[in-house]
Amino acid sequence: MKTILLSTVTILILGVSSIYSQGFWEPQTNITGYIATEFNYFDELQDYRTNYGSAVSEAGILITYQPTERFTMKSVFVYRPDFTFDQMLNEAFGQYSLSQKVNIKVGRFLLPVSPMNTYYYAPVNTSATLPVLITNNEFFPLNIDGVSVNGSIGNEFRVSYDLFGGGYRNTTWLKTGAVGFFGDESAYFKKQIGSEFTVDQSYQNTYNVAFGGSVAFSYNNFVTLGFSAFKPIDETVPLGVNLPENALFPGSPATYIIQEFTFEKIAYGVNLRLQHENTRFVAELWDSNLKADGGDVDLNGAFAELSHTINRFTPYVRYEQQQTDDVEFRRYTAGINYKPTFERALKLEYLFYDHEVKNINGVVATFIYSF
Repeated sequence: MKTILLSTVTILILGVSSIYSQGFWEPQTNITGYIATEFNYFDELQDYRTNYGSAVSEAGILITYQPTERFTMKSVFVYRPDFTFDQMLNEAFGQYSLSQKVNIKVGRFLLPVSPMNTYYYAPVNTSATLPVLITNNEFFPLNIDGVSVNGSIGNEFRVSYDLFGGGYRNTTWLKTGAVGFFGDESAYFKKQIGSEFTVDQSYQNTYNVAFGGSVAFSYNNFVTLGFSAFKPIDETVPLGVNLPENALFPGSPATYIIQEFTFEKIAYGVNLRLQHENTRFVAELWDSNLKADGGDVDLNGAFAELSHTINRFTPYVRYEQQQTDDVEFRRYTAGINYKPTFERALKLEYLFYDHEVKNINGVVATFIYSF
């Protein structure tokens, strides 16, 4: 709360000073929004109330106010079922532009370490689902309350950068989708293999502080190569431990206890984007140096997505790999995005989860209306 209050005061100071420091400007206000309804179906899904369902998966509103040429304020609120108000307030920041090379952003903003993270909102995402490394929030959170210094240099050949620091709330394995399976895959597969350790629910909404940055090298719109890093401060994480029978003493029943571990982590990634006319290829690879009480923990993920637009249709395919400690799975996605008008989009995709215990097939259909 203190961070948000400080951000708001700073935004107002920057905004007022910039208004008086510039000549005449006609203030600009832009309000847009969207509603996304979603249908999910999964086969062989265990321990869920249902394998299928439909719901309003997202409903967002974006407000941009630009009182001067150099100062912009932006807020984005996205309703999602079972999310708290704080989790639904995705962005609320002010940005002052000294030049194209230097911009100062203060408030809550989407974390800029992953280009795909900025496609979090349904209307701007080609596919009906986001990559697991985005929805599972294991490498970095969706957003952060803090300060960013960003900008770009060059035109045909361009170098872009973003350095940031601030606080955020942990939301690892936060369930989304009509069934609530997306974002929960790692926890689900941990149950399937009888994993001894898992992150306890009391970890959700705990607060932490981090810093990081990204740099990207682009040539026209054809190729972009980026590098990113995210470093949270060391924190205490409650891990749930599943103890089998006789683990505590002879005759003791199977039980669940919580133990606290000190997590030291730095996550780093590389991303690639290729664009040739209507064909686009995007890929990301993330790894981490994660230690729990000094012991190494495996955490890495990657995806590659290829899409091609033909008139109003965009077919796409995606491959993903995710490893979280003792759980590893792959996800294959194929779908089509039909966009008859700017306001409407219909997406239909098939998903296949490849896992050592049991594979899962899924179908997602999404209709999006923007205004």
